[in-house]
Amino acid sequence: MYIRKEKKLLGIGGRIFSILLLSLLFFFMTWGVSIPEQPIKIFKVGAAVNFGDRMGIQVKRCFELLTEQLNASGGLIVKGERYHVDMIVYDHKYQADAGRAAFERLVFQDKVQTIFSYGSAPTLAGIEVTEPNKIPLFHAAIGSQLMSPKYKYAFHTNRTTPVLLGAASFMKKHLITPKLKTVVVVANDDITGRDTSKEVVAMWKYCNIKVLDTLYHKRGTVDLNPVAVKIKSINPDIVDFDGILAGAEALRLVKAIYQSGWKGQIIGDLITPTVPDIVNACGKESVEGMFGQIFDPAEIPNPPPLAIPFRKAYTEKYGVWEIDGLRWFDGWHYFVEAVKKANSLSADDIAEAMQGLSVETVAGESRMCRRPDLGNNRYVDSSLVKFWGQVRNGRVVYVDRIPAIEGIRVAQEVYGGEWK
Repeated sequence: MYIRKEKKLLGIGGRIFSILLLSLLFFFMTWGVSIPEQPIKIFKVGAAVNFGDRMGIQVKRCFELLTEQLNASGGLIVKGERYHVDMIVYDHKYQADAGRAAFERLVFQDKVQTIFSYGSAPTLAGIEVTEPNKIPLFHAAIGSQLMSPKYKYAFHTNRTTPVLLGAASFMKKHLITPKLKTVVVVANDDITGRDTSKEVVAMWKYCNIKVLDTLYHKRGTVDLNPVAVKIKSINPDIVDFDGILAGAEALRLVKAIYQSGWKGQIIGDLITPTVPDIVNACGKESVEGMFGQIFDPAEIPNPPPLAIPFRKAYTEKYGVWEIDGLRWFDGWHYFVEAVKKANSLSADDIAEAMQGLSVETVAGESRMCRRPDLGNNRYVDSSLVKFWGQVRNGRVVYVDRIPAIEGIRVAQEVYGGEWK
């Protein structure tokens, strides 16, 4: 009898507890008292860029804005848990030693779990830190060594072989004529410049244009008159600046060539953001007719869906719209989509999710591809849509676009193997 009474009392107590719990919930709902949500976790990522030029500063700003936008939208949801991203950015000075130091600080001190970078020398130094520590590395560095089969966690997401070779389709359609037969390629004398010039030379040969010479100079060289004099003496039909980035060096180079008296067709793929500065310093005629990449995707017909909203957000945050750094952070979009696809933050899961992935970036479509020419059948490289323009009356005017898949097609034709 005693036991039965105890059970009965417990039953009554349970019912009373349930009534009290329901009453408390009703009270919270009635008076607007919120029940604490599940805590937000932090996922640390890092970036290494060059603080010494305006492109690097803009890339830093873009990373910070993208991080804010992601967190404001709710962050990353992984296995039902919510993560906000903490972005830490350091200066790699476009040098190997500084790059290694930046990577080591990010990995060992800040404990980041993903890194973004550009520039071959600093990234090649940094990959020796990220790879053994299983840190996914999304980079925009040209160096083909970075796509070696021995690297499982590194992915090239800009300025790629398919993009460089894909330019051949544009040249054949809009530039090549019987009058244009020869080209001189100009590039920086470093890993980035030499790897870029290799692909550019392959592209011109594919177009049946004779490459007379490749002229290298040290990155940051102030006096570029010797390069200009050499070009004038060789007198090619075309000068290709694919190995030169936008900025002061591009301005000095164009000015020196223009003042040398050489007249011909300029291909300035990456220097188009510097066109206003060149026009101010040298006049419209110095770059009239030059072909190059349109960096501002918001200015083309039917712009990519992310382009105009990003321009608006960037302008609101920084009070100005800047385009030098717009094609150097595509790795961010791959990172976010790979995490979503994998539903995981594990390095191995992210690496697997990158295989065959395509994404929409601020600058348009990008898709991962293989590198059979490097003995690597994993998806470690990428191809992206490219918008071409021409300088007319001192302004870069849209001409055409080369889709991502076209760059992959040309790369397969030039080097063989299955890239997609």
